[in-house]
Amino acid sequence: MKDENELLKQLEKTLCDFSNYEKPIITNNGDILIKNTTNIILEKKDSILTNVFKQMIANDIKKNRV
Repeated sequence: MKDENELLKQLEKTLCDFSNYEKPIITNNGDILIKNTTNIILEKKDSILTNVFKQMIANDIKKNRV
């Protein structure tokens, strides 16, 4: 546990130079996870676009049933 905490501290120091990365975390299975914030922003935009298409398809299905 002591080594893991020291490793996380060193990673945090390194990541301070890179604004597009989040704070590293250790997952339940022991992996170190460092998320890229630019990917999160893109995923949110993609999900909005996906929702628009889902709504368009749902509206078309409703029109065809009438």
